[in-house]
Amino acid sequence: MMDTLAPLAGFFDPRGRLSRRHYHRRLIGMLLLFVLSGSVAILAASLDARFTGLAIVGVTAVGTAAVLVAATIRRLHDRQRTGWWMLPDIVVTLAGFAPTETFAEAYPLPVIAATLAMTGFNLWFFVETICRRGTPGPNRYGPEPER
Repeated sequence: MMDTLAPLAGFFDPRGRLSRRHYHRRLIGMLLLFVLSGSVAILAASLDARFTGLAIVGVTAVGTAAVLVAATIRRLHDRQRTGWWMLPDIVVTLAGFAPTETFAEAYPLPVIAATLAMTGFNLWFFVETICRRGTPGPNRYGPEPER
């Protein structure tokens, strides 16, 4: 059984480097898996199995998040960056879920400025992790990955 699951362990391992192409494939694969699990959850809810549907989405969300965190860390390693570079992006993304509508009416300009700043930061992180090439040759995180 463990031999069967051994290849899956690599998806959760943040060590090493990951090329753009492999990172894109992993992102798309996790997105498709999440959409599939959401579809199954909707089907389960339509059959009066809401808890089962919620459990499916919950387990899939945790699993895909773990895979994507590990993949993003490996992608940052390919850019010669530590995995800690991901922390500000997580904080900014979570801040985007703040109930800004309660402040927007009273303080519209600061809310607009904060929204633009968060969008700019997320755009920079997107370009840094998804669009830019990795460092050529070996770096402190390992050999150059297969492109």
